[in-house]
Amino acid sequence: MEWNTREEFTSEIVEILASGVDPSDLPQEVRHYENVQTCMRETILKILASAGFDVERADAHSYGKAVHVRGCDP
Repeated sequence: MEWNTREEFTSEIVEILASGVDPSDLPQEVRHYENVQTCMRETILKILASAGFDVERADAHSYGKAVHVRGCDP
């Protein structure tokens, strides 16, 4: 399962990154985008676990901020 931000939000971040940024001093918009992604993933993990699903963070290198649902715990 993966949650995505609105296309306009993502497009703005892609444009900012494409223009070239210093990774050690990211613009506030990029930091905000990363915070939103992280908070939403953690929230989805908690909601699904509370509902009885066996979940974990997916491999970030392959799946970004996705959540891996392995099954449902009865």
